Amino acid sequence: MNDQTPEVRPKLLKQLRRAFSGLGRCKLLKIRDAYRLVDDNIRVPFEGFPMELMLGENGKRLHLYPEYPLLGEPEREGPPSFLIEDPQHHGEGIGGFLRLEPGQELTLGRHDPAQVALFHYPNKVMPRHLRVRHDGDTVVFKDRTSDGTCISPMLNKEKTHRLANLRELKDIFSGPLDPLPPDEALTLIEDVIALMKHEAYRPLDSRGVPGGLLELPARLTPVIVADLHAQIDNLLVILSHNGFLRGMEKGEACMIVIGDAVHSERDGLLDNMDDSMLMMDLIFRLKLRFPENFFFLRGNHDSFSEEVAKLGVPQGQLWKRALRKERGKEYRKAMQRYYDLLPYVVVSDDFVAAHASPTRTKISREMLIDIHRYPGLIPEIINNRLQRPSRPGGYTKGDVRRFRKRLDLTADVPFVVGHTPMDQVNTHWLNVGEAENHHILYSANNDWVGVFVQIEDTMWPLRYPVEPLRELFTN
Repeated sequence: MNDQTPEVRPKLLKQLRRAFSGLGRCKLLKIRDAYRLVDDNIRVPFEGFPMELMLGENGKRLHLYPEYPLLGEPEREGPPSFLIEDPQHHGEGIGGFLRLEPGQELTLGRHDPAQVALFHYPNKVMPRHLRVRHDGDTVVFKDRTSDGTCISPMLNKEKTHRLANLRELKDIFSGPLDPLPPDEALTLIEDVIALMKHEAYRPLDSRGVPGGLLELPARLTPVIVADLHAQIDNLLVILSHNGFLRGMEKGEACMIVIGDAVHSERDGLLDNMDDSMLMMDLIFRLKLRFPENFFFLRGNHDSFSEEVAKLGVPQGQLWKRALRKERGKEYRKAMQRYYDLLPYVVVSDDFVAAHASPTRTKISREMLIDIHRYPGLIPEIINNRLQRPSRPGGYTKGDVRRFRKRLDLTADVPFVVGHTPMDQVNTHWLNVGEAENHHILYSANNDWVGVFVQIEDTMWPLRYPVEPLRELFTN
């Protein structure tokens, strides 16, 4: 189970009520205190506050949060979605959630293996314990057990937790979110380059410098981000949610951006490089703050190449000119040195990721480490795409299978790439190219930002609504 259900927000609540016309038989109840529901239905009008659910007596506690933005009223039409979360992870550990959209229903219980893995239901929770239905302006709860469900209002700890994360980010980023002055920017990138020459978890290549492979220990919980493309708010949304920031602080989690931090893909901004500069400033500050828990892989846009272009706009060349104009020749050279120090593939026992593609060429772990001796591998990893009739040189599910095998990984290990969003609406595409456990991730969507997060032994696709969080850093 994940939050991949397409967004469903009917403009008229009448459509929802018509779809669930039988709900009039349910008792309408405003929750002011704890209410015990046993083998019965109730309708609870939505009043903006979260609710706590206890499935069975001393069974499993879950929280039901309205997905409201931090700033003002939501711009999207209609009622908010709800997130169903395990409070055991809230604010501290990293956890997943179920998203309940308007017009949807979910049955909570041990019948769903994904829910069992996500929420660790005890045996007191029945296989089909509680049905929750989002009826637009009410939430419908239907319990069909003798153990019952307790429903009670609660404070919005989700909002409190996110605001605390944003206060910490203000400290990490040191003030308003604007591109740094040239002298400060040069000092920052030089500090990062010095760190990168001895970056953790990077086997040394034949020259004695960190090679093209990043090998993460299994004890670190990976949080994978792809293709931010200068979307500052998307990065802030990720860092403010879940236990991602706290996990990096405690040394228990690591965030891996798998390339393409720069070059906006938004209409009218293809040639604007200001937010690309700011994005790199933020990435550099995160690297210095979390040297062993924040990593960046190289993508095709992390370059000054003439081949990097979008709709005829030569973004690679414009990036080079902008850095030289705004920050000077030495900074532009330093950025190239930084790019040359980046890894291309990240691997652990639990997942493997690259910017764009597995190699079609036969490779080994040693070749990836010594990738400077095999430069032909680089465009395969950062620039190839799935095979199509118009792209006969693209990679196939066989290439995915062989890539895993050459890295001594089993077929069930997830392989995650970015680079190729399959449409303009979604953030995740699972089992693409008919390749099991091969997924594409895109984190630069204007409305949603996607990540992959390992929870227990499973890589979960999670997405969060984009909000204008940058405004919070202006004060």
